[in-house]
Amino acid sequence: MDNNTTPKAKKHHHKPKYKRLPAIYWEYFALLVATLLLFSAYALFCKDHTVSFELKKMSIERYADSLATADEIALPDSTQTDSVLSKTDNATTEATAHLKRYFYDYLNAPADTDSIGVSFLLIGDSMNEFLRLRLNDYCMANGHTMECVIWYGATTKQYGTCDTIAYFIRKFHPTYILLTIGSNELFVRDIIKNRTPYVQHIIEQLGNVPYVWVGPPNWKDDTGINELIISHVGPSRYFESKRLTFTRCKDGAHPVKGSALKWMDSIATYIATDASVPVAMNPPETYSNKTPHTTILQMVRE
Repeated sequence: MDNNTTPKAKKHHHKPKYKRLPAIYWEYFALLVATLLLFSAYALFCKDHTVSFELKKMSIERYADSLATADEIALPDSTQTDSVLSKTDNATTEATAHLKRYFYDYLNAPADTDSIGVSFLLIGDSMNEFLRLRLNDYCMANGHTMECVIWYGATTKQYGTCDTIAYFIRKFHPTYILLTIGSNELFVRDIIKNRTPYVQHIIEQLGNVPYVWVGPPNWKDDTGINELIISHVGPSRYFESKRLTFTRCKDGAHPVKGSALKWMDSIATYIATDASVPVAMNPPETYSNKTPHTTILQMVRE
């Protein structure tokens, strides 16, 4: 044996060492977590967001039936009588009328020019998209609050064949309501005949809450929608928008944002000076472009 022979070195198999991620990656990760937390908190606690809500359609006939006839639901104490109403058409009609007045007799104190903290409900069609921004400015400047409901493409027929308005009055307890319904009905034939029941049902749902119905911003002569509404609500509850001049979007119908904001300025002036129930609407100093809490309505697909 050769004593000079050196033993072969043993091979050592080292486990690969994992490199630590650069600090910048951890910073990005921390930023992502913080963003998610802030977004979650915003969604939970802030009111400046939009939610979607679905309501099933209810015909006027089904709605009347849902109030029940005289022998199915007792009338409120204020309308109780000693005698039991017989099952005649007249008695059922009378009972239904009593119940409607009871259900829509909302206990809201009327607003006035010195009122503080008026709670607005702006409800209607797509015209609210920009109107809500400026109304929110007025609310912030005058100590008011607001909720907005938008039903894209809706008409008096949609709002007049369900209890949607009554639902949101009970949900938000507004002390003042602004309606923007009618822009999608400028060219309906025989509109007085075909839309009168729906307009009546819409007004009925308002109960005793002060309101102003904002007329459509006509881009052409209508077939009677303005005449129909004003004949039911009167000039002190109707803002006739068609007399204004608008700059339109590409569709030729909707006012552009800047024009819609000025539209709301005109509506606010009317509310403060000419409405049957006036409210303090001092002009805001700035345009905040802050979106108020908004509910988007969708019809449930049957």
